[in-house]
Amino acid sequence: MNAQRSNAASAVATRMRRASLVTVLGIAALLAGCKGEAAVKEESIRPVKVAVVEAGTPARRLTYSGVVRPRIESALGFRVPGKIVARLVNVGDHVSVDQEIARLDETDLRLAENAARAAVASARSRRDVAKDHLERAKVLLPKAIISQAAYDTRRNELDAAEAALEAAEAQLRQAVNAASYATLKADKAGIVTTVMSEPGQVVSAGQAVVAQAEAGETEIAIAVPEQDAGRLTVGQRTKVTLWAGPRASVVGRIREIAGQADPASRTYAVRITVDTPPPAMRLGMTASVALTIDDEATPLVLPLTALAESDGGPVAYVVDQANNVVRKTVVTVSGIAESGVRIAGGLQPGDMVVTAGVQFLRDGMRIRVPLERAQAGAP
Repeated sequence: MNAQRSNAASAVATRMRRASLVTVLGIAALLAGCKGEAAVKEESIRPVKVAVVEAGTPARRLTYSGVVRPRIESALGFRVPGKIVARLVNVGDHVSVDQEIARLDETDLRLAENAARAAVASARSRRDVAKDHLERAKVLLPKAIISQAAYDTRRNELDAAEAALEAAEAQLRQAVNAASYATLKADKAGIVTTVMSEPGQVVSAGQAVVAQAEAGETEIAIAVPEQDAGRLTVGQRTKVTLWAGPRASVVGRIREIAGQADPASRTYAVRITVDTPPPAMRLGMTASVALTIDDEATPLVLPLTALAESDGGPVAYVVDQANNVVRKTVVTVSGIAESGVRIAGGLQPGDMVVTAGVQFLRDGMRIRVPLERAQAGAP
């Protein structure tokens, strides 16, 4: 029995050793397969799309969206306070010179005018009395009936009465003007763009009632970034195209460039005068303004897809054609061009760079350049 038990234990041990050996061999084979795949991947050559860095043109064409604005837009209001009893225009109405826009309740103004007229009559009467007294004094003084002091007093009374009459007349003219100010009239021809007050509203002197765009020059208002505003000049020609009107462009000229940037948008307000505005151009329309600026140096242009980010900055992968590898190169971006981005440093004209899949590349990786590109870039 002991011999049988010993043989059985020996057989079990043998089977366990064989199972362990098979497991170890399987793991070793698996590891070897993984290493083989890694080696294959490391040795694989990645096909890429490339482009040759080209120099851009010194002149850049910029396009901005703008709004049609009048050159002068004024807020019109009464010169005296009061209650509005009538508003005679609406938004979009064309007004002519001296056309009535709104009226105030002039009851109090007429009362003030009547009081001023009464004050003038009273002052004139006092002046006449003082004048009569002085005339009599002129007769009595040579006869020594009155003293020289009494005569001087009467003359001073006449001077004071005349001054009081002049003041009363001036106050009357002010009252008459104030009564006439109860009717708001247009100083110049134009178009009503905004209405800020309605009948029944009590307004103060100078409070805006309507806004009027003066007839005349029509302008396009645009906002230009600070990096381009310094290259614009007053009088520079532009092309203006209405989005809602005919697609034909009209010629415009820069009339004004703001001297200070907007604190919120950091852009400069630019006004463009249109030489011959088309009939379809109306205030408030959206227009496209195209202008050309000259750069100090010829920039390099690179497709946007050729840039990647590494260590917090933009990089490009330059193809080393001699070794068929890529070299990570730090570049400096200076702006946007029509065909890509503008490169200020890091690349030279004629460099071949990868333009697709740059996020999967690393410095020194082997690549395969398309045959036509390789032949074009060969020295």
